[in-house]
Amino acid sequence: MEMVVIGLTHVAQGSDTTCQIHQNETKAQDLAQVLMNNYSRNALPEPNPVNVLVEITIQDISDISAITGTFVIDFWISAIWLDSRLQFSHIDPCRKNLSLDHDMEPKLWSPNVCIVNSKATKVHDSPKPNILLMIFPNGTTWLNYRIRSEAPCIMNLRSFPLDFIKCSLILESYSFNAAEVTLQWLEWSPVSTVKADFNLPDFRMTNITYGSITEMYTAGIWNRLYVDIHFERLYGFYILQMYMPTYISVFISWIAFWMDTRALPARITLSVSSLMALTFQFGNIVKSLPRASYVKAIDIWMFSCVGFIFFSLVELAIVAYNDKMEDQRLREYRMTSLGHIFQQNGNGPERTSSLMHRRSTQLLMMDQRPHIKLSEDSPAPSPPPFRKLRRNDLGASIDRVASMGFPAAFAIFNMVYWTYYLTTPTTFQ
Repeated sequence: MEMVVIGLTHVAQGSDTTCQIHQNETKAQDLAQVLMNNYSRNALPEPNPVNVLVEITIQDISDISAITGTFVIDFWISAIWLDSRLQFSHIDPCRKNLSLDHDMEPKLWSPNVCIVNSKATKVHDSPKPNILLMIFPNGTTWLNYRIRSEAPCIMNLRSFPLDFIKCSLILESYSFNAAEVTLQWLEWSPVSTVKADFNLPDFRMTNITYGSITEMYTAGIWNRLYVDIHFERLYGFYILQMYMPTYISVFISWIAFWMDTRALPARITLSVSSLMALTFQFGNIVKSLPRASYVKAIDIWMFSCVGFIFFSLVELAIVAYNDKMEDQRLREYRMTSLGHIFQQNGNGPERTSSLMHRRSTQLLMMDQRPHIKLSEDSPAPSPPPFRKLRRNDLGASIDRVASMGFPAAFAIFNMVYWTYYLTTPTTFQ
């Protein structure tokens, strides 16, 4: 391994006096042909397990999809190993390194380091395949690809949209097990990025971790290297497009508490419209999320808001039912009072029934429109005490309690909700 590091960090020095002009003019293609004499790409470079150093440089992260649970990443991946069969310091001591075209890569032995968890991977070809092959005088070989890969992400949506996600790249030699090839991270620069922020619309990269593990297969044990890229979801979009409309819908449903208890159609319209708007908003949000069998933070929020609007409708039903029962009591009281009046005047049964019907109708109209008066030819009875009973204070008291209780309960719910989800970290299994 020290020879590999020396090959990367130190340039081969030529002799002070033996460097000749014809050696400096040696073509790389001619030198490569000399090196390829008696070279077999099927044989390992060393009898012992070949130690391969790996490093990656992240160029860009272009897309993270919650529906498919994947992310698209562009990066450079380098594999560095020592192949003593490719030494050329004795042939051309003045050459610092040998850079070859991508056509030479299939002719050399390679550890075949691949991304085993990717769903799709391709080498960039703009316009030719972006492959760097460099050989140093001591035989150290540096193979670099610029590739685009679609790899999986682990998403725990229980805290959505206040959640974190973890996207992973897993690297291993596809052709050689640990007895033939061992993978290690390059010590001084294992994982790097070309920029700190990748300008993702919904996420912000927070951390990058890496390490190595071993995996047991039927064919033996393989060395694995992994890179975990952690992202934090930016929830500003969801605040504007999801939370604020639900706040407004809940607030609109409370307007009914300050309306007259008799304005039943207007109160029902407010509450039902708020409930329908909230349901429609929730349906649009669910479409953009994968199907999950557990309860998410957005589910708790939406169902709680639906519950507040539903209970405002229940409060409206209680007030309306109380008014209905009060109307029945008032109607019975009117009929009983008119019956006593006509019995005292000595009217016949048929005339009494007709007058009771006409008087009850006039009294109801007078109760609803105070400016309507009875005809002059019919004597007005003394004002009965049922007008005082007509005013129902119970419905107004219920509205008054609801107008204070609902906002207080909603404020407590907000404190618990935001405190919990903003302070509880997302865990991955």
